[in-house]
Amino acid sequence: MSESLRFDVALFELRLFPSRSAATAAIARGEARLNGRAVKPSHAVKPGDRITLESPGSLRTWELLELPRRSMSKVSAQALLRACAPDDARE
Repeated sequence: MSESLRFDVALFELRLFPSRSAATAAIARGEARLNGRAVKPSHAVKPGDRITLESPGSLRTWELLELPRRSMSKVSAQALLRACAPDDARE
């Protein structure tokens, strides 16, 4: 059985957002996408998935290398992400 985590929880645990509710709001606004698609906050995330965050003037995409554990430091959590080149971000 493969492990997975809710998209909103993963965004928070990876320290990409200060709270789970902020991550959920970004997902609802379409600013946080999984594998190039808009998904629900409850959508399962697994290693190998690509997370894209869009804000005015900025588009960043990462590949998830490993699922985060609870209570990780920001540095440890973000070490679980690999930045993708802008050309790799488009799906």
